[in-house]
Amino acid sequence: MDIKYLSDAKGNITGVFIEIEEWKRLQKQYNISEQTPADSGAQLQQELAEALKKVKPEDTGN
Repeated sequence: MDIKYLSDAKGNITGVFIEIEEWKRLQKQYNISEQTPADSGAQLQQELAEALKKVKPEDTGN
């Protein structure tokens, strides 16, 4: 999964960008549709959070 981090002027991560092809794959895998309520993606959100922990740049204390 190619993940790009979005950050503010202070360097704090404020969001994550994934390519549309990856989003479409995740939609298909987790049966997410445009009409699906946002809270129904709880499993997807949890798995994405776990994936981010694995690839998140290490905090250098700066």
